[in-house]
Amino acid sequence: MADISSAPKASPYSRVQMLVILLTPLLVMAASTALFFSGWMTPDATVNRGTLVEPLLTLEDLGLERDRINPERQWLWIQTSLHCEDSCAHQAFLQRQTHVGMGKNEGRIRRILLTTTPNQQGLATQYPGMRVVQQPELTLSDAFRDQIPGDSVLQHYIFVVDPLGNIPLYYTPEHDYKDIQNDMKNLLKLSTIG
Repeated sequence: MADISSAPKASPYSRVQMLVILLTPLLVMAASTALFFSGWMTPDATVNRGTLVEPLLTLEDLGLERDRINPERQWLWIQTSLHCEDSCAHQAFLQRQTHVGMGKNEGRIRRILLTTTPNQQGLATQYPGMRVVQQPELTLSDAFRDQIPGDSVLQHYIFVVDPLGNIPLYYTPEHDYKDIQNDMKNLLKLSTIG
């Protein structure tokens, strides 16, 4: 019959090893929680190239009704050009080329030209897939006027609108088409809506 007392005893080294194995996940969780809530080592830079809008604006701040402008609940690129002339048409062309360059995500985005200039429906024919919204006067909210530079409506800015009607980003004419494409590819990759 085997003697129970002859079984090998645990050495102090194996107990320390077991404690290290059990406490390591707890130490990692405690350290990561402390770093997160302290804000230490949080990156200051962002990967977006457009200008973030914080706090978020909505289509209503731009003077547009969400259900009328975007009944399909897609992502929107709204080009604002009060006085639509040659530069407006050139921006519409660039926006179309950027849109085509989105590849498989092209169908998830709609383009809109917001203008006060009458008789611009020819641009929609010239650049298929773009909708022209002509309003006699733009009614911008105070929140919009506070956050966006005053001449944004005149200078062919492009506002990105999500399917819920929020405006998270905008681009100035100085932004390159690659900036818009990179940001939109990241947004659409992470988005489960639209």
